[in-house]
Amino acid sequence: MTALVNDNAMQRDTILTDLESQSLGQRIRHLFELFRGDELLGARAHPSDFDLLRAEHINTRIRLLALLFSILTPLWIPIDYLILPSEVFLDIVVARVLFSLSLLTLWVKASFVHSLEKARRRLIVLMVMPALFHLSTQFILGDYLDDDHLASYTFLPFLIIATHCVFPLTLREGALLAFFTIFTLSMDEVVRLQIFSLASLNNLWLLSAIMAIAIWAQLSQLHMQLKLFEQATTDSLTGLLNRRSFMAQVETELSRSERYDRPLSMALFDLDLFKQINDNHGHLAGDSVLVLFADLLRQELRTTDIIARFGGEEFIIALPETPLIEAERVVQRVLDSCRKQVLHCDSGELRFTSSAGLGEVLVDVQSSISLIDEALYKAKDEGRDRVVLAADLNSSTR
Repeated sequence: MTALVNDNAMQRDTILTDLESQSLGQRIRHLFELFRGDELLGARAHPSDFDLLRAEHINTRIRLLALLFSILTPLWIPIDYLILPSEVFLDIVVARVLFSLSLLTLWVKASFVHSLEKARRRLIVLMVMPALFHLSTQFILGDYLDDDHLASYTFLPFLIIATHCVFPLTLREGALLAFFTIFTLSMDEVVRLQIFSLASLNNLWLLSAIMAIAIWAQLSQLHMQLKLFEQATTDSLTGLLNRRSFMAQVETELSRSERYDRPLSMALFDLDLFKQINDNHGHLAGDSVLVLFADLLRQELRTTDIIARFGGEEFIIALPETPLIEAERVVQRVLDSCRKQVLHCDSGELRFTSSAGLGEVLVDVQSSISLIDEALYKAKDEGRDRVVLAADLNSSTR
């Protein structure tokens, strides 16, 4: 077992032990980080591809609810005919038909997913529309609401709030949606100047309490989606992107580089003599080398660069808006830094190097990787610990 692994284990034990000596603020901060508070609070820390995935998820549920309520709403008209006074029946029918048609429109509009922002706007519309329908029924029915037969018309706000539970939202998104919904539902009491009456305050408190539970359900869904997304898109050992996620992101970057005529460079790294590291120092030491090299890449590259573990001891990076000359300097800096790293193992000091193939991404990602991989093999043949340019790739034209 390597000393580095022992140090990591000791560090984890120290963190757990130190929790007892931490202040209340430090404990809260630790729990905040443990439960991914930044990602649950807002979407700024979310990967762009996760935002698109969540937008599709939200839109799918918007369409399902819109279609469901557009069908169920007019089906209640026969019941209205039996329980409503004749003088308000037609007005309620008109309100139900308009509400149903509005939901059908939203069902069609939400079928086209473009961004998370549009999904958010459609979600607000989905929640405000039934609230407006509820307001219209309150004004139409007026004093008739005191009739016990019409009690069903007082339950709609709770049904609206219950539907909030089916969406994976951040705390900011959930709170904003809750504000729009409760504000709209309270408009009839505001108009009638009854908002500060005991009955209205009691109703508002109950709606807020149920909404808090709904927001908790939203955060639970989002937390689960984030964990599943991370497991599906990242390498469990290094925390870098996996191959499939890398390919998807680079395809997007290639489309952008072609659209704006910007360079996109890519490099493939391979740790030299990695099998000897595993044989001589053990697989735990090999894992420590992989983690250290992954951290080295994070330190040397920009946040806009795409980094992934390509498989085994191979790592791949994509450098958007980076010409080949600059990319070569970046790769050389990584190799120089790699050469300086030292791991202290039970079997002694462990040093390692890396070789790299580098080229500009042209035409398509897969063929570009093949040419860069050939350059990597050439770097290995020429003595390792060096970078070789993909000559065939560099001589190609767009």
